[in-house]
Amino acid sequence: MLNRDGHLQLDFIYDIIDAIQANWAFIYPLLVLLVELVILGVVYAVATRGLTNRLRDSGISREASTGIVLIIRIVFFVVAIVLSVNAFGPDLAALISLSTLFGTALGLAFSQAVSGLVNGVYILVARPFRVGDYVRIGDVEGVVTDITLNYTRILQPDETRIRLPNTNVLSTRVTNFRVPVEDVIQDVTKERLSTDDYSLRRRLTTALYRLRRITSGEIAYRYTFDITLHYTLDHLRSRRHFAVVCDEWDDRFLVTPEFQVWSSDSNGITYRFTIVAEEPSDLIKYVGPLMNELLMVYSEDEDAHEEAPDLPASTAMPHDSTSRSSRKKT
Repeated sequence: MLNRDGHLQLDFIYDIIDAIQANWAFIYPLLVLLVELVILGVVYAVATRGLTNRLRDSGISREASTGIVLIIRIVFFVVAIVLSVNAFGPDLAALISLSTLFGTALGLAFSQAVSGLVNGVYILVARPFRVGDYVRIGDVEGVVTDITLNYTRILQPDETRIRLPNTNVLSTRVTNFRVPVEDVIQDVTKERLSTDDYSLRRRLTTALYRLRRITSGEIAYRYTFDITLHYTLDHLRSRRHFAVVCDEWDDRFLVTPEFQVWSSDSNGITYRFTIVAEEPSDLIKYVGPLMNELLMVYSEDEDAHEEAPDLPASTAMPHDSTSRSSRKKT
C-alpha cells in the first residue's frame, strides 16, 4: 500500500512486530512447544514403524504387536503432555498434578493387569523363548504356539493346549531346548575325533551328515530326560537294553540317542538320556514312545530283577538341565 508520496506504508508490519514483542513471553513457549512436538512426532513415526517391522519379522502375533505399539503410543502421549505442561506454566502444571494423582490411584487399582502387560513386554523384548520353541516352564512343557502381552500358549505332548500367565512365566524356571546347530556339530565332531570305536565313529559321521543337511534353519532341539532305577535291579542288563534301544531309534533323530549315569541317591541310580531333534514336533511325537521302549526291559524277563518293597522299581521323567553333554556309558 502506497501513501501520497508514493512510498510503501509499513505501519501494519510494525504493528505486527510490536504485538509479537509485547506478547513474546507467551509466544516463545508456544514456538518451543511446536518445535518439540514436531520432533517428537517424527521420532514417534520412525520408532513405531521400525518396531512394527521388527515385531512382524520376529513372528510375534498381531495381538502382541498391537499391544506393544499401543504402549509406545501411550509413552509418547505422556511425553507430549509433559512438554505441554512445561510450556504453559505452573497453573496447568497444578491441574496436571491432580490428574496424575488420580491416574496413580487408578493404576494401583489395576496394578496386577499392568504387571502382566509389563511382563509380557519383557518376554517379547528379552526373548527367553520364541514361537515354535520347545520349552519347559515349571512342570509344563511343550511347543510355544503364541506369545501375547498377558499369556504364553503351550502345546503339550498330549496335544492339550495351556495358557500360562506371563507373571507366572517370569517367576518360574524356564528351560529352552533350542540350541544352535553349529554347537551340536562341534560336540559331535569332537566326540568323533576322540573315539577309536569304529561303529561309533560311523554313527557320528552319519549324525554329522544329518546335521549339515538341515534346511529349516540353523537351530536344533537338544532334549534330556531322566530314568531312575532302584539298586536292586540288574543295571548291566538295563544298560545293554538302553544301548540297543538307542541304536534302534537312530533314524528318528539327528544324533543317536545317548545316555550316561547322572547321579545316585537313596532311590537308586539315575540315567540321563539326550536326544537331538530337527523339529520340536519330533519331540512331541517320539519322546513318549522312546521312554516306553526303554522301560520295556522289565517285561522281557520277570527274573531279571527283584523289586524292593515299598519303593518304585523305576521312574522316568524329563529333566531341564542342558548344560552338560550326555554321552553313552556302557
